[in-house]
This record gives sequence, C-alpha cells and structure tokens, in this order.
Amino acid sequence: MRNIKYILFLWLIISCSKDDILEPTPPPPPVLCEVDYSTLQSGINRTSTHYQPSNEVFIDYASMLNVTLSKFGSYGIFSAGGDFNHNSINDYVMVVTDGDNPSNNEVIIVVDNEISLAFASPQVGTRKVSVIDLNQDSYDDIILFGTGPDIGDSPGDKTHVIYLTPNNYTVKEVGLISGYHHTGAVGAIEGTLPDILDIDAQAAFTIGATEKVKYYVNNGSIDGWIQKDTNIPYYLVSSTYQSELYDINKDGILDLILGGHEWAETWYDSSPTPPQWRTHILLGLGNGQFDISNPILLPIIENWGVLTDIDVYDIDNDSNLEIIITRTTGRQMEEYQPWPETFYDGHIIQILKEDNADWYNWQIIEQPSQIFTDQNIHIEWPYVTKIYDVNKDCLLDIVPESDKLNAKSFSSLNNIRGLYYEQQEDNTFKIKYKK
Repeated sequence: MRNIKYILFLWLIISCSKDDILEPTPPPPPVLCEVDYSTLQSGINRTSTHYQPSNEVFIDYASMLNVTLSKFGSYGIFSAGGDFNHNSINDYVMVVTDGDNPSNNEVIIVVDNEISLAFASPQVGTRKVSVIDLNQDSYDDIILFGTGPDIGDSPGDKTHVIYLTPNNYTVKEVGLISGYHHTGAVGAIEGTLPDILDIDAQAAFTIGATEKVKYYVNNGSIDGWIQKDTNIPYYLVSSTYQSELYDINKDGILDLILGGHEWAETWYDSSPTPPQWRTHILLGLGNGQFDISNPILLPIIENWGVLTDIDVYDIDNDSNLEIIITRTTGRQMEEYQPWPETFYDGHIIQILKEDNADWYNWQIIEQPSQIFTDQNIHIEWPYVTKIYDVNKDCLLDIVPESDKLNAKSFSSLNNIRGLYYEQQEDNTFKIKYKK
C-alpha cells in the first residue's frame, strides 16, 4: 500500500507541467500619492505668495528659451510657477536678466508647456519674481522686484506688476521710487487683498536712515496702489536681501521674515543705529506695523552666511511649522570655505523648529560632496528652494533650484543634475537625483 501511494505521488509530480505549479502572487505596485499643494497653506497665508500650489520642479528653463548656458556670468533666468489661464494646469514665468546687455531682458509666460507671451522686461535687474492673483479675477499675476545693475552705480529699479488675462497683459509700476529692491514680499498686510512690501537695502544711504520701508495697499484695481510707510527704518534692512510674509504665530496677522548677509560689517560698530544682520522674524501688529523692538533671532551657521531663499511649511506633517532656509558660504571677505577668496560656494539647507517661541536647528542637510570638485562651483548656488513630493510617497521633499542646476546645456553641473533631498519615513533627508 505504501508503495502504491509513493508511485501515485511520483506520477502526480511528473504529470504536472511547469505552468501548473503555483507561483507566489507578486506584490501589488505601490500606490502613488498626489499631494494637493493648495492645502499646504491656509488662512491668511493663502493671501501671501507662500501660497504656491502651481510649482513644478526640474524645468530646463534655458532649453525652453533655446539658450545655451556655457559659463557663469551676468545672464540669469528667474522663474516662478502659476496658473495663468485658470485651467488647473501648472504654468510658469521666466524673467531674463542680462547684466551685460539689458536690452535682452525679457518676460516669458509659459502656459500649458508652450510659450504664450514674450515681451521686454520693464526692469534692468530683476532679483525676485512672485506670483499671486492680485485683483481676484481668477488669473494669477506677476510681481517683479529689481535692483537695477547689481554692481556699480545704479539708479535701481521700481517694483512692477504684470496683470494677466488670457493672451494679454498689462504692466504697471507700483513702486514710486527706484531702488535696490533685491527682495520684497507679497501678502495681505492691510485688508484682505495681497499687498506689496518692497525692501531697498541701500535706501538708508541714498534717501536717509530715518525713512521707513514702504508697502503698497491693493484695492483690487490695476491703478489703485497706495504707498504707505511701515514702521521699519531703512537702516534695519541694510543687510536684507531675502524676505517673506508668513503668519508664524498663527494670530491671523502676517509676520515678516528677513535675512541676507549674515555677518557684522566693521562699520556697524560705529553706527548709532546698526543694521540687524541676523536672520530674524518681526511679528506683525497689523496695518503695516511690526514689532521691531523684539525681533526673534534665528540660529546662524558659521561660514554659511548668505541666504538665498526662505520657506515655511509643516514639512514633516507634525502639525507644527518648520522654517526652511537655503544658505551658501559667506561671511567677511578674508576667508570662505572650502576655497579661499570665493563667494556663493555650494549650499546647505537649514530646517528650524520652534520650542516656546525659540527656534532651533532641527536638521542641517549637507550637499553632495562632489559639488566641491570645481573651484568655480559658486555658479551652482540655488536661487530658490521648492518643497515638492518628487517620488509621490506623500512625504515632502526639498528641491534646490536655479537656472543652471536645471539646464542640461550647463555641463559643469552634469554630476549633480536633478539633485533633490528625499524625505524618509523617519523624517530625515537623503540625497537623490531625478532622472
């Protein structure tokens, strides 16, 4: 009997073809997450330019313009995302600044991945581009902050707004005074519509230290901007090249984050009213007034004193805000790291958390080591850092961006093309490259 069972068993094995053997069921493919970027800001922050639901990443702006970026120079492409035809498909604007030949300066609107509008820029030296629907007509508008030529004697630029409707545009000067507006911020400072605050970092020396930083109240009309004074003296912002409006303390009033060159110049010691060179927050008091007597100072990072971007998000989804700062090397001119006598070398990302109104370093994210294979790598520094879920796992990643980091024609950066910092399940960040 036992032999019969054994023979039957052998026959069963032999008679079964390979196709009859059960294979293990493969695991289902991962479910990709689609982050709704319109939900990442709420309340009054949706009336500031930190409300950015239309950002895209890894765009080769130079290729779109049919431009070859072969070396570092005065040519730059500044950009920002928007929805310019109100169809929920992300668009973007590019502003070309050519310091060697300002007649080449141009504004280019890309709608649904096609160039829709291109016209001469109203500025000599654009340094920041912001996008938001200023007049509440459901079409995003563009704000340009400019310095004029970035070096030498400069008449400066006025702040401009480009109002967009389908296939048309209107350019308006908002600033009444030309100045070195390396930065500015947009948000509902007074009322419910986005107002414009521009910061002239040289005004303390050109129009007087007792003058105040200006803001422009928006009444919804393209001709309706009214200039007013904040209570911030110009001397306080003499080292300020980056600024953002955000409701940090969640009281329904926008606060102002200011940063720039984070070191004290020698002349500060002899100044009766020294500038605030530390990166800091001025809490908003409403109607263009800020608590300048009690600035909230943010941590410095030695040798990394040039700020190129400031963001505020709940990046780790713990219901608390984090401040994300992009830094490059910079302090007094005697020494920089890693190469002597250089400027804007590489970058690191500083993420701050709050503990009882005291902000501390939560994470310092180091750049790839291969960035420092070229002593001219200062050409790489990011103009802007975007918060974006690159791999669609519902964890927000960090993408440092500039015209040259994106441009395939800029071969010096081939070894770090597509760089981003991928958030892991434990909320740390890992260097990755988008293929």
